[in-house]
Amino acid sequence: MKRTACLLLGFFCLALQLAANAAEPPLIRFGRGFAAEEQVWLMSARPDLTPNQGKRYQLKQILFQANPQRFQAFLAGEIDAGTAPGLSVIFANEQGLDIKVVASVCMEAAGKQWFSTTYMTKDDGPVRSVKDLKGSTIGVVGIKTATDLWARAGLLNAGLQPDRDTKVVPLGFPAMGDAVRTAKVGAGTFVEPFYSAETAKGGLRKLFTAVEAVGYDHELLDLWFGEKFLNANPDAVRAFLADYVAVTKYYLANTVQAKRDLHKAGFVRTPLEIYLKNADWKRDPNARVNVESLKKLSVFMRDKLQWLEKPVNVDALVDQSYLPR
Repeated sequence: MKRTACLLLGFFCLALQLAANAAEPPLIRFGRGFAAEEQVWLMSARPDLTPNQGKRYQLKQILFQANPQRFQAFLAGEIDAGTAPGLSVIFANEQGLDIKVVASVCMEAAGKQWFSTTYMTKDDGPVRSVKDLKGSTIGVVGIKTATDLWARAGLLNAGLQPDRDTKVVPLGFPAMGDAVRTAKVGAGTFVEPFYSAETAKGGLRKLFTAVEAVGYDHELLDLWFGEKFLNANPDAVRAFLADYVAVTKYYLANTVQAKRDLHKAGFVRTPLEIYLKNADWKRDPNARVNVESLKKLSVFMRDKLQWLEKPVNVDALVDQSYLPR
């Protein structure tokens, strides 16, 4: 009798554990970066803005310094989703990674109200135009990254051949300003918040922007998920994206407060007074992806840079069906 009671108690405890596990919302292990992702960071800095978090999904954001590390972590089964430039996702797709672009983070767009990644040189140095970079170097955050593509596009526009006329060298964003000022490179790539911080120091001058380099507005950063996770947890992804869109709209309507919250939470190290004045990238309030711009980028990558061995089906790569309708 006592043995039967113990068995029943054991089965009861097991059932309770299984029920608890079943009620636990799926965990999204999300690989993030350190620039231009404000509304993504805000989901963790201000979870009160995300009513579905903790109920229909859980979110764990993991910082990565570079896109290749994010994709390596995905291949190792360590993350389920993340942010990456459209260019990097195109690369990943060509190399066989089972991922889908599900939403836009921000765009490189022309206009005084928007920030665009800017290439700068030493104000009192010998480089007065892009053509003067012949025989010199240009710093990018990584080879075959978006910053590399824009640099090469800018060089080609000036009649220079990348790697032959001008060397393209990798540098981290935090080191870019000093590298240009000390002439370690002839020009460098600057994104916010580093652009404003370095501009405040003085001594640097603009050469061209990312939009000027390629000639059209285009996706800067996108949000992607692994197909396996999408198929296993569609409701969690929809709930996450519903919160993401809500936070994006909050950020656009309350930018100063949102930036204060991000700074307080440690997501941004730039002095607050500088960060608050930063120009921002263009962000679609509904997080819709500019698919046509990704198609143009993929053609440029293949035809002009020979970075792709075969065309990429961008229409199949992008799946916006999980976004709120």
